Amino acid sequence: MSVVDEIKQRLDIIEVVSGYVTLKKAGRNYKGICPFHAEKTPSFIVFPDTQSWHCFGACGTGGDVFTFVMRQENLDFSAALRLLAQRAGVSLKPRTEADLAEDKLQRRLREINETAAQYFHNLLLNSTAGETALGYLSQREINRETINRFQLGYALDDWQALGDFLQERGYQREDILAAGLIVVREDSSGHYDRFRGRLIIPIRDERGGVVGFGARALDDSIPKYINSPQTPVFDKSALLFGLDLAKGAIRREGLAIIVEGYMDVLMAHQHGVANVVASMGTALTETQLRLLRRFSKRLALALDADAAGYQATLRSMTLAHETLSERVVPVPTPRGLIKYESHLDVDIRIITLPQGQDPDKVIREDPALWARLVENALPIVDYYFKAITSELDLDSPKGKAEAVRRLMPIIQEIGNAVERTHYIQKLARLVRVDEKTLLHQAGMKDKRAKRYEEKPVLSRSEGKESRPDRDEFTFGPEEYCLSILFVRPHLLGSLDEALRDVGVDGLNVDDFTQAENRAIFASWREGLELKESFREKLDPTLHPRFDLLLAGPKGAPPLDDDQAERALIEGGLRLRQRRLQRLVEELRFLQTDAEELGEVVIEEYGQMVDSYRSALWGISRALAARSFFGRREARIPGLVA
Repeated sequence: MSVVDEIKQRLDIIEVVSGYVTLKKAGRNYKGICPFHAEKTPSFIVFPDTQSWHCFGACGTGGDVFTFVMRQENLDFSAALRLLAQRAGVSLKPRTEADLAEDKLQRRLREINETAAQYFHNLLLNSTAGETALGYLSQREINRETINRFQLGYALDDWQALGDFLQERGYQREDILAAGLIVVREDSSGHYDRFRGRLIIPIRDERGGVVGFGARALDDSIPKYINSPQTPVFDKSALLFGLDLAKGAIRREGLAIIVEGYMDVLMAHQHGVANVVASMGTALTETQLRLLRRFSKRLALALDADAAGYQATLRSMTLAHETLSERVVPVPTPRGLIKYESHLDVDIRIITLPQGQDPDKVIREDPALWARLVENALPIVDYYFKAITSELDLDSPKGKAEAVRRLMPIIQEIGNAVERTHYIQKLARLVRVDEKTLLHQAGMKDKRAKRYEEKPVLSRSEGKESRPDRDEFTFGPEEYCLSILFVRPHLLGSLDEALRDVGVDGLNVDDFTQAENRAIFASWREGLELKESFREKLDPTLHPRFDLLLAGPKGAPPLDDDQAERALIEGGLRLRQRRLQRLVEELRFLQTDAEELGEVVIEEYGQMVDSYRSALWGISRALAARSFFGRREARIPGLVA
């Protein structure tokens, strides 16, 4: 994963843009007044599902979180990279050979996991051995749609089945072992499958890639559940089961519900409660909480109502309170300084389940009760009051003292003064003691006030920056077009002319989706216009990528000028086609949302859709006319279509 991808994964574009633009929820998306031109009617749309933005007004431009910050702060790519990296907590140290090797290993392990998930799923649905697991799922009232949506599977009760299957398909034993799917025998004489005779539940990251597995016993075997071990792609403390399918609903509902087990998530999604994820039987971690905060600032914990569940709830609440409560944090400014700002609290609530029941059972037997429990979820401090005082005798001096000892530190950490006063009064009433006595005994002071100051930002790590491995660099349509342009800049005129012939503007930065590609193209085109040496003006951060683009795909056959021109024109047309198709899709979502909200801009959206479709029709005709040239560039090694 590149540093840009890591930053984009950690940051939520809604949160970043909201720091500059007042956004209002409009259906599944967010709308505001465009910050880049004067307007009265909001035409600036942020799409949380794709982590992108677009102005459908005079600007007509868009992009990702990088392009927004670059335009808003008038920064070049390097400055925006440093600002967003610091905000995301991502190091900008040069990538080493070890880093590149780790990336390559992770890609292999993900591919192995995907293959294993398909293998398990096929066994569940199409083998006689899988009937036992299907019977168990039927008993738990898990239907076929849910089985397919979560790609549930079955592992044969065989010591070698999966390992042999994967090796037959060309995967190396050491990689299968690194994925955690096989285990080396104690005497090192061979290996055996980790999962045998169990229901298999693929565990995916937030982007939907299979990174590990959970496996449930179908008999009395101990333990009931086993998971993949820690691997380069599977870290249980950094994952939330079901988040890939739940993140859209979490945004729409403005609430993330955290449960404990796999079955809780399966049943919730099956009943249309799609904003539910699982911590997979452990207390929440800081990484999980920060991940959820990207999608909603309202969290609700619904752990089992037994002793273990109660303790897990307390541990999770303590961590959540420490991790997500209001605090003063350093924020980089465009001038390269640090200022200190206060972040808003996250609203954390607790869903109190009936004694002896778990979310799976409540949702399955009484969905209406579940809805009421969610609606009546207690604020985190109220739950503390309820949980702690239920164990104490508040009529005895000892019980009162213990209540004050355990609750006052919690109250002290409340950032809002009004809320803090409310809970002090509540505790005073419970223990029947004067408020001043409580405050005096606790020595309570407001430690929230902090001096604002600025400090220099540490510069990027010095030293020679390592170049990404050309073998590992992926050439897609964007990279291929750029590689041709950098070698033959005179062909840009031919491409621009071909685009104008179908009624659209020439190639521009909005035809590129990758932040690095956009920055390189913008600098390159400006260099052409000013007749300056391009690489010397290019930000050093982008030099390694530019050098790879200049070299082109490894193993690509040489092209003469005519072949390069044909390939470039077709590639440029397809880039514009992809961009227009994306805009049409976004406008369809906006039309649907506008209809539901009764907005009067539906006709305006329809006109834009017609305009884009007209341009798409022209591009499709041009591509069809050029089809006799063949798709030579698609056969070039290293090119991803």
